Amino acid sequence: AHLKRRRGEGTDFHQMREYRVGDSLRQVDWKATARARKLISREYQDEKNQQLVLMIDTGRRMMASEGGLSHFDHVLNAALVVSYLALRQGDGVGLFAAGGDSRWVAPKRGMGTIDTLLRASYDLQAQPVATDYLAAATELSLRQRRRSLVMLVTNVRDEDIEDLLAAVRLLQRQHLVCVASLRERALDDALAQPVESLQDAAQAGAIARYLQQRSDAHDALRSHRVMVLDVTAEALPGALVERYLAVKRDGLL
Repeated sequence: AHLKRRRGEGTDFHQMREYRVGDSLRQVDWKATARARKLISREYQDEKNQQLVLMIDTGRRMMASEGGLSHFDHVLNAALVVSYLALRQGDGVGLFAAGGDSRWVAPKRGMGTIDTLLRASYDLQAQPVATDYLAAATELSLRQRRRSLVMLVTNVRDEDIEDLLAAVRLLQRQHLVCVASLRERALDDALAQPVESLQDAAQAGAIARYLQQRSDAHDALRSHRVMVLDVTAEALPGALVERYLAVKRDGLL
């Protein structure tokens, strides 16, 4: 379990200031307090110059479409959103696309990195091939030596879980890993429909079994201390941003 930090309790020293209600005793600088004859606290901020690598699946799992866009297009949009935030926070951001089309952009700091990411990804497309998660993880481990938050965006299926677990365990030797697993909204919509025939019942049963297998695969990842986001394509940008901020806030990286 990780204790959440309160405001002012990051990892990089920021400034000395007068004690405020809510500060922890760990923040109090007793030497400065004695000199000033009033309580003085050390204020910290979230550590900067850390690294985020967005690892994007470009295989067949990303070819589903929703709202006029493929899952892959949704993923690229979400990647740019969380990249922008991380760059604003002073972190470096990199991109690794693997599966079908392959692409590597080493992590860089500065807002100009957004243009670099856009140029590097504008022609990427999902391809009708199976993604070799372990091969991708091996390549990324060789390319990215510095510890990073690796956000792998894919669509986790039960039949892929052994390969994915092997890939994640390899990445965890160096990195903090988060797997964002895209869920097809059409499945939730189908389950919400009334069951009026045997065919409807059979379809609902098949979907329920598929979703249970998917949930079991996610639990297998969590049992290996992997952060898992089970989200629709529409909710992906917010979910990535929220998890990135939580990692920063809790000092996990």
